[in-house]
Amino acid sequence: MYWYVFDIFETDLRLPIPEPYSEERLEVRVYEGNKSLTKALEDLKGMDDLVPADIELRLGRGDAVAIAYAADKSVGCMWLTFSTGIELGFGTSWVIRPAEALRYGAFVRSEWRGRATYSLVNNALNRYARERGILRTLGGVSVLNSQSRSLAKHHRKLRTMRVIVFKIRGVKWAYRRAIGASLESRFAVASGSQSRSPRTQFGGGQRLRKMITPVTHLFPPYAYRRKQGRTRL
Repeated sequence: MYWYVFDIFETDLRLPIPEPYSEERLEVRVYEGNKSLTKALEDLKGMDDLVPADIELRLGRGDAVAIAYAADKSVGCMWLTFSTGIELGFGTSWVIRPAEALRYGAFVRSEWRGRATYSLVNNALNRYARERGILRTLGGVSVLNSQSRSLAKHHRKLRTMRVIVFKIRGVKWAYRRAIGASLESRFAVASGSQSRSPRTQFGGGQRLRKMITPVTHLFPPYAYRRKQGRTRL
């Protein structure tokens, strides 16, 4: 079984943008469009297994990338898109509305992790987005990614929803569930991608609920309601 559990966060750019808290003196540059392609290809080499075709595609559709530098060496990056359709997992894709943008694809080189580099590129892209009239940026963070989750924890930022997506090898459908808001409020399911719900399948969902026990046991639905008033992520 393959599964993802993401917490979804929103940043209202009409409010003051949280400042980065890294103690490192890093320079952050934002690149956009094909005019930045040559520089981006050079500086993103070896980051997050990106290949030149990925970088060219992203910049070509209007995405921007913030890259952090230490003495002219790239040490981390994060992407920003204004386009709908970025996949979260298993045919489940983001829906980006007008005046919104999605922060995605963050990566920090191993030797620079734990130094709040993520907070620097995140701040740069939020400022970049606001300068272009964007009112809200979105982001999804895996529950297993402690480094990225530290940003929300530092700023005492609450998630807006939690999304669970999993698929069993050899089975054509994927199970999707959102906690805190409806899945359709932020995501679309790709055409031809089949879904299952625990309320309507396998005789009222008993069999399916047993199948998803390993996931819901780790991240129980009631945990969000029980902790919402006191847990800050």
